[in-house]
Amino acid sequence: MGNEKPVDIVLPDIERPILIEGYPGVGLVGHIAANFLAKELGMEMIGYVESPFIPPMALILEGKPNPPLRFYGRDNIIVAVADIYVAPTLVNEIVRELTAYLKERNAEKVISLGGIGIGFFKEQMDVWGVGAREELNRELEEKGVKLLQYGSIMGMSGRLLLEASRKNLDAYVLLGETFGDRPDPKAAANVIEALKKLVPLEVSTEPLLQEAQAIEEQLRRMHEQMEQARKKAQQQYESIYL
Repeated sequence: MGNEKPVDIVLPDIERPILIEGYPGVGLVGHIAANFLAKELGMEMIGYVESPFIPPMALILEGKPNPPLRFYGRDNIIVAVADIYVAPTLVNEIVRELTAYLKERNAEKVISLGGIGIGFFKEQMDVWGVGAREELNRELEEKGVKLLQYGSIMGMSGRLLLEASRKNLDAYVLLGETFGDRPDPKAAANVIEALKKLVPLEVSTEPLLQEAQAIEEQLRRMHEQMEQARKKAQQQYESIYL
């Protein structure tokens, strides 16, 4: 009992895997992107994370119970998704076991997807990135990704990049610019477009862009309603005191 590992990674034996990680973070960018990829590419659940430190729960998807930390796969591509917040200590243990699995199977690439909050909107939101080595950084720049020179990457993405680099794996993090205070499918679409330059994926991001447009329209209507309510309240105030 004392030798029991805090985390077990349950995955089939896949040679030369490409891991794409999208745990929840800023703007839920990675989370949205990873779930979108799993669905659009017709992936099946191929594994999960087992640990006594994961909250006791089942996630119901299409009427079936699923573990909250799952892996989807097709061919040699593995997509890691999480539907709960993962505590830092648990992240460390997951990454330790996951990178061991990837090293043993000569992983081709390890790519984390996430968001970077900028606190304002602009016409063209960029994608920032960083690789585990200088030549990977040059590759990102050549593919139009802005290189992150300074800063910190928290959570699963940051820890996975660090551990993968220590194991000499080709690891990258792609971060889509987002306002940061709401789920951002447009930033997820931007990150996927950058990902497609690193991994040959046949997937259209148009559904995400349509979803983003719907959210923006809803926010615009809410803003107009709030502005109308503010003006009405101001008029009532002035009619009483003027």
